[in-house]
Amino acid sequence: MTEQQIGELAARTDLGAHRAAYPSIADAQARHANRVGIAAIVLLVLCLLSLATGYPALVAILGVPFLMCLYAYFRYSQMAGRNRDARLDLFERGLTTAFGGQFRAVRYDSTSVLQDIVRYTRYGQTTRITYAYTLTDVGGEQVTLRGGFANPEQWGPAIQQAVTDAQLPQAVARLQAGQRLEFGPLWLTPDEVGSGTKSVPWHQVDEVKVSNGLVSLRVTGKWLSLSTTSVSRIPNFFVFIAVANYLRTNSQTRR
Repeated sequence: MTEQQIGELAARTDLGAHRAAYPSIADAQARHANRVGIAAIVLLVLCLLSLATGYPALVAILGVPFLMCLYAYFRYSQMAGRNRDARLDLFERGLTTAFGGQFRAVRYDSTSVLQDIVRYTRYGQTTRITYAYTLTDVGGEQVTLRGGFANPEQWGPAIQQAVTDAQLPQAVARLQAGQRLEFGPLWLTPDEVGSGTKSVPWHQVDEVKVSNGLVSLRVTGKWLSLSTTSVSRIPNFFVFIAVANYLRTNSQTRR
């Protein structure tokens, strides 16, 4: 029935041809929950044996990993239950999500995307990466896609690229019509880039990049942050970067 509901929703919202499907990772989460659950049982038995044989000091040593495994068991069990039957489908002009019995549709040409990717490191090595993409669906409500779908390193960039391809021509057309584009706290015109009342003319901007999670401009040899807002809070950031580089390049050729 899920396949039929997804197909009907995609047809109603004119999403076009099907491109890819990403199932839930609930089974993998459930398997991990079982592994740490077994580890918790083993540690509990060792704790009880330590008490029974007169080695209470070992309980303090074994108690911490036992509690960690117990917490991980309940956490992953809860995640597996929440993600059961979840599914993400990418189409030519948008996507659908199935989660918790709800079906949502997003169109690339009208959505807003907030991307929040957090990389956790320990001793210089990446231990895990969390993904969250918050989009606006066809009904104007927000839907957040997290790592509960398989291969977020694939579908995340694919969504961002599709949104950029769909909305970049619109953005350029609006600029050519004399409109100002706003991306959260940042705004663009054919002549300037700014935030609030602070702005810089494009002909002075040598480079636009992300530095320490903020948008930075290289202006006449110096780096300037226009806003203290994190990139993860700037809607359609990839569209912003594409338009910014387009305007910056054009201003350079007009010098």
